[in-house]
Amino acid sequence: MRISVIILCLACTGALPAQDTLTLFHCHERAEENAPRLKDREAIRKSGELKSELAGSGWLPSLNFNGKLSYQSDVVTIALSDPSIPVEFPEVPKDQYGLNLDLTQTLFDGGITRQKKEVEKATTEAALQQVEVDLYGLKNRVNQYYFSILVLQEQYKNLEIHLENLNQRREVMEAAVEEGAILEEELKVIDVEILNIKKSILEVETRKNSFLEVLDLLCGGGIAPGTVLQKPELEGLMEAEGTRPEYRLFDLQDASMEASKTMIGKKRMPVLYAFGQTGYGKPGYNMLSGEWDFYYMVGAGLRWNIWDWNSSTREKQVIENQQQMLLNQRESFTLEMESLGVKERARMKQFRQSIEYEKEVLELQQQISRNASAKLEHGTITATEYIMELSKENLARISLETNQIQLLQAMANYLTIQGTL
Repeated sequence: MRISVIILCLACTGALPAQDTLTLFHCHERAEENAPRLKDREAIRKSGELKSELAGSGWLPSLNFNGKLSYQSDVVTIALSDPSIPVEFPEVPKDQYGLNLDLTQTLFDGGITRQKKEVEKATTEAALQQVEVDLYGLKNRVNQYYFSILVLQEQYKNLEIHLENLNQRREVMEAAVEEGAILEEELKVIDVEILNIKKSILEVETRKNSFLEVLDLLCGGGIAPGTVLQKPELEGLMEAEGTRPEYRLFDLQDASMEASKTMIGKKRMPVLYAFGQTGYGKPGYNMLSGEWDFYYMVGAGLRWNIWDWNSSTREKQVIENQQQMLLNQRESFTLEMESLGVKERARMKQFRQSIEYEKEVLELQQQISRNASAKLEHGTITATEYIMELSKENLARISLETNQIQLLQAMANYLTIQGTL
């Protein structure tokens, strides 16, 4: 069981939490539970059981009913050239009728039936694992929308902080206008900026809700527009080991091919079978009788394909070529995952360094904004100049929060690539 599943069970069980909050792990679980591809599991299992039963039917007796009706222009006749011998041979009837019941039972098939079952079992397991691979691919889509919503969520919070700062400054400036300390035009500049921030808040909220709707579709519903997404705790998973489901799929596909190669060899084994026939017809086994009669026959037979003109060898070579192609696909997939892992590690390093710089930038810009606020109160700078510094502080805060979320996204991508998440 993956570590992420354990964390999910501890963090959130059952349906959506009672609060309007949501975690990344819960989204992964909900997306998998509601994926249409999940329904294929049961269909594949049932199909595999039916194919296995079909393969096992080779050991069941074969029972066939057949009939015939014929008329032939000539039949075998026996005549003696010496007329002194008083012997007359009956004439074979030209019209023949018969109803037969034929029974065949395999006694030994060289293991071909058992191997057919092994092939069907291996094929079914590979098909089930392909479903797991497809479901795992949903995590990338969930990650994309989840972290996009997180970015917009933080932008919304920072815009609200920015709006609150402007509203507080407006109250101070309004009192200053009444006292005649500053001009009313300076207050209008603040009002314009407040309207612009409200417009930005509306745009961010609209985008966030649209992404939530998409995430809601992926998760099968139940996500309200006001749901708050939680930042995932991923640092503890960075050193954990994981395995991509594609590797198990490669192993199962190779096992299926090996089972098929073994079955090809079984085709060359001798087959021993028993047979029987009973019927009623005219004539019976006695061709010289013109009467209706019951008849039967029992026996055993052997069938052995001693020489197949190397067709079995060529079939095995075809499968071996397919196995080599599968090995190439595995190596190509490994190379792709390693390259993606290197890319995400580089992004994580970059974001960590950027975050340290941006923390310093935000701290300094906050000091500049506080100084600008004091200057505005004393009338030494204009409202436009103050808004410029406050906007810089807001942008610095948004940039810091965005990079922190992008770091988490890079970590989630890396863990998904490694098969840990």
